[in-house]
Amino acid sequence: MSSHVLRISSKVSGYVEKVFVNDNWKVKKGELLVKIDPRDYIARVAVADAIRKFAQSEWLRLRELSVVNALSAFNYDLSLASNLITRSILRLESLSLGYTDIYSPIQGNITNKMVEQGDYVSSGQYLFSIVSGDFWIIGNFKEGQLNKIRPGQPTWIKIDAYPNRWLSAHVDSIQKGTKNAFSPYSSEDLSLNYVKTSQRIPIKILLDETLPSDYLNIGPWMTVKVKIKTAEDNYIYPLSILCSLLSLIGLFFLRTIAKKYLPKKFFYF
Repeated sequence: MSSHVLRISSKVSGYVEKVFVNDNWKVKKGELLVKIDPRDYIARVAVADAIRKFAQSEWLRLRELSVVNALSAFNYDLSLASNLITRSILRLESLSLGYTDIYSPIQGNITNKMVEQGDYVSSGQYLFSIVSGDFWIIGNFKEGQLNKIRPGQPTWIKIDAYPNRWLSAHVDSIQKGTKNAFSPYSSEDLSLNYVKTSQRIPIKILLDETLPSDYLNIGPWMTVKVKIKTAEDNYIYPLSILCSLLSLIGLFFLRTIAKKYLPKKFFYF
């Protein structure tokens, strides 16, 4: 079972003033999650705004002198650049102040909470994760089974946590490469083995129906059983059953005929 798991981190440093969520809580998009002490950033914004006002007033004064050619072009350009730079600094400090409030970018459930009120957090530090309500299945099938699987094939899944029901689904896509192809660790050289290891190909499967209301504890990495209806399923299994029945009927008639024309000492049943 897989899902979108969003890792929430702090973009600025500071002491945590308030944590508004806890483990396994459901949150809405745009809901306030954590508030970092904003006083340092408020002071920085005030300083940046004062410098901007000074640079702007200086630029306005020098612009009046430039109209009557009482100012060199270099000094005018320097004052203009100072005015633009101080505006940009104020904008950056205002953004940092806004980052002290951390909001939920998606709707989901809080998991793996790693922050408490009063903690000092650094820029980029992990706080917790949000698991969305969108789920799909990644089935790892053997290479030898890949030639029978196609996108769009009907599929049935059963979650081990709820073993009494099969849910309808379908094959969405097949990964271009084995499961180990994108691993950060080097894959094993299979050519050096006497016994060939069958590698796995991840296949993405989407549900055709919404999860039942009683499926309350579904989450990523849960174990799922998967059955894919391949093209061969339409005729191989019924044909094999028919052949078996015909074989049994044939054996019954042969036994009847043999018992009729052969001595009884040849039969033990």
